[in-house]
Amino acid sequence: MADPAVAARRGRDGAPARYRPRMPTVAPPEELVRELEVLVRAHHPLLLFETVEEERLRSCLGYVADRVGLPLFTWDGVRGLEMQTPDGGRPPGTHEPEKALAFIEDANLEALFFLPDFPELEGPTATARVKRIYRRYFQHRGQVVLSGPAVRLPPSLEPLFTLVDLPAPSVEAYHGFVQELIRALAKELPVQVALSPEDATVLFQALHGLTLSEVEKIISRAVVEDGRLDRRDLETILAAKRKVIERSGLLEYFPHDQRLRDVAGLARLKEWLRKRHGAFADAARARDFGLTPPKGLLLIGVQGCGKSLCAKAVAAEWRLPLLRLDPGRLYEKYFGESERNLRRAIGLAESMAPVVLWIDEIEKAVGTGEGSADGGTSQRILGSFLAWLQEKRESVFVIATANDISNLPPELLRKGRFDEIFFVDLPSGGTREEIFAVHLAKRNRRADDFDLAALAAASDGFSGAEIEQAVVSALYDAFERDDGSLTTDDVLRELATTRPLSVTMAERIQSLRGWALERCVPAD
Repeated sequence: MADPAVAARRGRDGAPARYRPRMPTVAPPEELVRELEVLVRAHHPLLLFETVEEERLRSCLGYVADRVGLPLFTWDGVRGLEMQTPDGGRPPGTHEPEKALAFIEDANLEALFFLPDFPELEGPTATARVKRIYRRYFQHRGQVVLSGPAVRLPPSLEPLFTLVDLPAPSVEAYHGFVQELIRALAKELPVQVALSPEDATVLFQALHGLTLSEVEKIISRAVVEDGRLDRRDLETILAAKRKVIERSGLLEYFPHDQRLRDVAGLARLKEWLRKRHGAFADAARARDFGLTPPKGLLLIGVQGCGKSLCAKAVAAEWRLPLLRLDPGRLYEKYFGESERNLRRAIGLAESMAPVVLWIDEIEKAVGTGEGSADGGTSQRILGSFLAWLQEKRESVFVIATANDISNLPPELLRKGRFDEIFFVDLPSGGTREEIFAVHLAKRNRRADDFDLAALAAASDGFSGAEIEQAVVSALYDAFERDDGSLTTDDVLRELATTRPLSVTMAERIQSLRGWALERCVPAD
């Protein structure tokens, strides 16, 4: 076997070693290649990518290695370090992480070393070796690149690594990849592509957020099953996206079937959303016109009055996926892990763009009530979230909901953070009639058969959720009678036996209304 160090310096036939991808792939984003070129020439010896897309990153590093004229080594736990040239070259024993680090340190090569899913660099020996690699490789263009879905570095090593983002593939990249994949499959079996230009646009937008390896599996299965790629395969793609999101453990893919017309009242909020839909859907045209595409809104109000329903309805109305972030999933016991979870959640949402990101009860993530007891984690999360909200480029429309305004930090409420802050109050009499009509219709009852005015009058002070529960409870009574009938009197009896939140927590709700009077826009 040729000496890897010598081969790395001269390449094959005296030319710089080249990396050739082994699977269907597409050219990496030019802006990422340029960034990595700059980091090589600026002598940044340690890079970190938080990604599961090992093959795409490997291909990108191959492009960079060619551009800067450096050899590329990759590592895995079986073969160890291997130089990516036709004749290869593997230093013996480097399948052991400690020996791999020792080789990199001792060889002191101007080369790129790609270490995907490398074991955690804990322990004094590994930490010391990484520090020595940093000092030695800072003197030339050599570089070590770590990658993984959640790489945990010791605190003493974190400042030495440059964190780099691997952007999601563009629609054009997905298009090129699928075309290449279809051509490869067509060599083995008959393939029919039955997509109109509009279908193709929808399909490639649906692929956004999936890794190329996931796209390869989905498209291959769809083609092998029936020999076709058509609009019916959209459902398979959406199901795959749902699984990707759920695997993260941070975001929840929320199915939605409501439309804004299913949400009673909230006329001012609906009009606001209607006016901004076009600017969000066509962000480029909005910017050319001089508009900043809408970033999102904050919904504050009484519990059960439709804040969550509105988030679902906006996603359905705008025909966008809805992702729900539960703040409780962010927090970890280790220092820095909560902020890392926020970055991962945001990165996942951006990779799925365009999308609606619903942050439910945002006060639990950035509230001031626990700030003194969590070591400042909530303040760091708040800072990271606000910075992203201010500077975000991807089409992620944020809908944050809050019930407890006493814990909301003033930084979150400052003008410019969200496009608008709406207050969702208890429904008025007319809105309560609409709510009764909606819930009766959902349960196969004709609203015209009920005295909606009487029901609205009897439910003064009830929230939408409490009205729904009164209808459900009355249906249980009707079901028990076994005659299938439901009357106005049945619902009135349930209302009479219910003490709404506006009664049991009257002082708190009055305080909330007083606070919102000068600070928020009424949603209705």
